[in-house]
Amino acid sequence: MNFKNTVFFSGMAVLLSFLILNGSSMTYQSSFATAATEYEHKMKWGSKGVATGQFNQASGIAADTENNIYVADFTGRSNMIQKFTNNGSFILGFGILGSGPQFFTNPTGLVADSDNNIYIADFGNPTYAIKKFSSDGKFINSFGSFGLGGPGEFITPGGLGVDKENNIYATDFGENNNVQKFDQNGNFIMKFGKPGSGDGEFLNPTDVAMDSLGNILVVDSFNDRVQKFDQNGNFIMKFGKSGIGNGEFNTPIELVIDSSDNILVVDTKNNRVQVFNSDGIYISQFGNQGSISERLQDPVGIAIDSDSNVYIPDGRDADVHVFSPVK
Repeated sequence: MNFKNTVFFSGMAVLLSFLILNGSSMTYQSSFATAATEYEHKMKWGSKGVATGQFNQASGIAADTENNIYVADFTGRSNMIQKFTNNGSFILGFGILGSGPQFFTNPTGLVADSDNNIYIADFGNPTYAIKKFSSDGKFINSFGSFGLGGPGEFITPGGLGVDKENNIYATDFGENNNVQKFDQNGNFIMKFGKPGSGDGEFLNPTDVAMDSLGNILVVDSFNDRVQKFDQNGNFIMKFGKSGIGNGEFNTPIELVIDSSDNILVVDTKNNRVQVFNSDGIYISQFGNQGSISERLQDPVGIAIDSDSNVYIPDGRDADVHVFSPVK
């Protein structure tokens, strides 16, 4: 089946089923860490299951300013969001299945702001699209609603990003195919993008991040590319195309940006992470080398901490791989 020709609304269910069943998701982490271009496998933690510290279907990951790691679980369970130390020791869990503003149906993208509040996109419940919690798991508020293209309206909320002012950016990889910006209290600021394959158009935008200049980077998943916009949502450039070679993608899902504005992109179906400079020029890749246990099998997200360690949930093995910069 050619998923890239799937029609928009009904196709979202196909897309999500395809990504989840094959180990893909939508996440984002905005931390600006020390720059690196080469990474090596350090460790991995977690396992398949629904007990504390286990994952049924990891669907999002983020790191806060204290290098704690948050992982979302897409499938219904207690503690759908789990918090860990950076070496994988469980700290706490929160979030239960339900339809109200403080509950989850299918949590996807996560991001932490500079105050360590956690924002979580709930793809399965766009009536309360984005939920905000404190770092100790206490519900603060929710924002966003279901709708076709209006301010603050979502069909399928996905990836989240945060800028230096703690404004929140959210992709809608449903029929709206756009990116929306809110302040930290959930007040709508702006939106940009529409369905298509031209410059500034999207086919399933699944993640968003900001560089040090405030430019906005968006993963345009079904167009197999990344697009770059200015702070007002005006198109600047794009990079990537379909394929398996260096700089090519097969269903990119996530990205993070380091302190030198290098861009790390999760290339899900090629089972790797690719590193690009700020102009979109390919630099290196990792996650597809080393022993079998060190290789990614359907990576579903990415986060980076202040020490440049990179955390990647593995959809097939239900664990989190940690990669460190090569000194």
